[in-house]
Parts: sequence; structure tokens; C-alpha cells
Amino acid sequence: MSVRQVAAVLFLVGLVALALPGCSGGSSGLAVVKGKISYKGKPVPHGTVNFLPNDANKPTASGEIQPDGSYELKTFVSNKPSNGAVIGQHKVVIVAIQDQANLLPEQGSPLSEPIVPVKYTSPATSDLSVNVENKENTLDFDLKDGK
Repeated sequence: MSVRQVAAVLFLVGLVALALPGCSGGSSGLAVVKGKISYKGKPVPHGTVNFLPNDANKPTASGEIQPDGSYELKTFVSNKPSNGAVIGQHKVVIVAIQDQANLLPEQGSPLSEPIVPVKYTSPATSDLSVNVENKENTLDFDLKDGK
């Protein structure tokens, strides 16, 4: 093979590698993460789930909890939201408080009560930990009372 043919083959191999899912050039090291969050056997109807990578140099991922308890994560890469979370180990934090949207101002509380156990609302106390793999991840959380 000539140098030109070798260069053409290497170029094509590089293009194919970038197009494949899961390759670092095509996915920015992110993998799709979705799932459901429940507490006491019922879906958590609203709130936020956050995945904090064990590697503090990597970006966090977050997602809004939908009325059926489902969520899908997004990570901001170069100031743009991208679907998924960084591949690797994460601490999981879930924040969900009482909905006060239909209350009059005098009926509401300045500090709404959480609808999930408080331990899940802080990285220091949450015992939720997951490994995001280089594939589509479905990660469900059934939250428990206690410490």
C-alpha cells in the first residue's frame, strides 16, 4: 500500500469511530440515563434528580421528575444541554418538596416540607450511588425511610 492509501484507510477508520455510539469522539463520554423514582410505593410526582460524578472534575447531570415519577438526565457540555450523564460512578441526590402552587400565599410555608426522606437531598447524607455504563441506562430508585 502506498502512503496515500494508508492515510485514506486511517481517515475512514477515524470517521467510523466517531460515528459509532459510545466512542469518545461521538458521545463526549456521556450515556443516556432515565428511570423512575418512587417513595412508599408511589411515584414521586415532581422534583429534581442530580447525578454527581465521583470525579469532581466532570460535570453533573440533572433531570426534572415528571408526574409519573420518571426522569431523563441532561448534562451541560460547552454550555449546551446534552442527553445523558458522564460515564462512571456517581452519588445521587433527589430533591422533592411539597407543591404549593395551588395554595394562597397565607396558606403556604416559606420552607416547604420535603416529600422524600431528607437524607436523599444532600450528597453528604444520600446513600444512593450508581455506575453509569456506556449504554442506555435505566436506573430506578425506590426511596426508603430511615438512616
